[in-house]
Amino acid sequence: MNLEFSSFFRGDLNLAPAQGIQEFFRAILMRTNFVPVLRHRIGWRGLKQSVAGVESWTARINGFAGVFGVSFQGLDSGFDRIQGRFALFYFPHPEEDLVETCSLHAGRLTQDREYFPHIREFPAYPDFAGLFKIGTLFLAVDPCTKNLGLSLEALSFERSISETGVCLPRDGQMVTLIEPGGWDRNFPAFETAEGFFNVLAASLTFNLGGPPVRFIEYRLPPFLVKDGKDSIRESPGDDVLTRGLVLEYGEGGFDSISGREAVAICDWSRGDPIPERFQDRIWWRAHQLDGAKTIDRKTLGVDDRPPLILLTGFLGSGKTSFLNHFIEYQTQHNRFVAVIQNEIGPVGLDGKLLDYAVTEIDEGCVCCSLVGSLKHAVKGILSDFTPDCFIVETTGLANPFNLLEEMSEMEELIRFDCTLTVVDAANVDATLGSYPIASDQIRGADILMLNKIDRVHPDELNIITERLRNLNPHALLFSTMNGDLPPGLVLAMDGSSVRPIQDKPLSPHHCSHAQTGLWAKSIRMDGLIDRDSFLYRVSQFPPSIFRAKGIFEFSDSPQPVLFQYVAGHFDVSFFSGSSKDRFLTVIGKGEDPEQAASAILVSTASN
Repeated sequence: MNLEFSSFFRGDLNLAPAQGIQEFFRAILMRTNFVPVLRHRIGWRGLKQSVAGVESWTARINGFAGVFGVSFQGLDSGFDRIQGRFALFYFPHPEEDLVETCSLHAGRLTQDREYFPHIREFPAYPDFAGLFKIGTLFLAVDPCTKNLGLSLEALSFERSISETGVCLPRDGQMVTLIEPGGWDRNFPAFETAEGFFNVLAASLTFNLGGPPVRFIEYRLPPFLVKDGKDSIRESPGDDVLTRGLVLEYGEGGFDSISGREAVAICDWSRGDPIPERFQDRIWWRAHQLDGAKTIDRKTLGVDDRPPLILLTGFLGSGKTSFLNHFIEYQTQHNRFVAVIQNEIGPVGLDGKLLDYAVTEIDEGCVCCSLVGSLKHAVKGILSDFTPDCFIVETTGLANPFNLLEEMSEMEELIRFDCTLTVVDAANVDATLGSYPIASDQIRGADILMLNKIDRVHPDELNIITERLRNLNPHALLFSTMNGDLPPGLVLAMDGSSVRPIQDKPLSPHHCSHAQTGLWAKSIRMDGLIDRDSFLYRVSQFPPSIFRAKGIFEFSDSPQPVLFQYVAGHFDVSFFSGSSKDRFLTVIGKGEDPEQAASAILVSTASN
């Protein structure tokens, strides 16, 4: 019978196999991890997608102090199926015993202050990541979706010998770190990789709704790879073997997953007794698990609704920066955030900048022209996932007061926690003087985050703080730089509010951006853009254009750039995300958006 993927995967594997197999892998991870009770029972303890051109993840699992990394390597050819290959890494915690089994070079890196930042973006540091590679995962899908296979292949030990030994000076004397002929590396690769495979396989069983129909354990003979660098060589031995595990779902029948000749230690098929050594593996029964609580929490008076935070603030204030910090913090603490995001203009940017799954509401403002869409988005997320909390990031031109009535209509679905308003300290006077929406955003806040305080003088900062207090004397007020507010000040780890919730008056008469003459125009930026010409035109922006942002390619740049412009200041940085869209969105105030937007069109450079 055919396997049914539609409950968690809606892509087309046949149309674009490489992209499809990465999306399939992502779907397996995301659906499982959005169900809090389920992910704990399976063994997940944290998951984060890496910003890279290919599918890459870091993860923590039960029983391991370090961080696993997974990165897509490409498709394998020569099969009558779509088969993706994923490299598996393990980055040990600096204080765990496994550090001592790493190479001397890798061990030193674990003590470096840049160790964890490198882990988070390990695909960008291939030399670094290569020191911690422990195996390969294979995900294979029959084009007719009759069979699906998941396989792990790894050396029993990643082992190397230092023929000359290693000595270093310490306190004026030479100290021997590795004796001649001693181990430079003796890492238990397969045992470690198997821990991750067990959790991933259980996630696959849960998503497919049924157990595997075939299981194979295999081994390959030892082999020798010599490396002359620093007198280090790989060491063969009877206990250094390539080991593999294969699980098949559906009809089964794959002759091989890795494509290499192997000796089967165990070849189990449905109906046979489960091999004793593997009887306790959760991937046999994960399809019987669900995310339901074993106790009726409502009966006990426990509010089980996920809290919802409304994130608002004027254009360019730093909302997306805060959101990235918030998501990373929650992920590290094994909590998962559902993000609902909308932007003014037909092309959304901020969702492309998040290292996370984002539900975008297309062109318009969730507080104005799209009232009603928010409830639909919340219902859609809750139908597939069980997030620990929601964040609704509104456009910088949104009025939070216009959303409060819809919040009251979603009381059965979510618990409205607070409105967090981000304020740009560097431009607050000009913004408040020209745009009444900015005043309403401040008045509607439960928490005010005064951002970019490094751009104003301390005396001016005191005046700004007093002005915010006059507009909203009841909100908590925090000062930040780069949108970095400790998330625990916003939402407690148990999901409870960190401050008394104030009742705000519902009013449908607060201004909207349409009433203030604001407009947005998105311009396609296909081709290569001349940097000097573009930046000159940016310098000529009239005061009516106060926000611009986009992703495009300069003719002198090796990779796409992210362009951000706020009130006369701009920033250009490399864009490391996977979005293929090339555009510039301009936001301003005036009578003629078409003419204002065309004023900054640039001619593309020849390829």
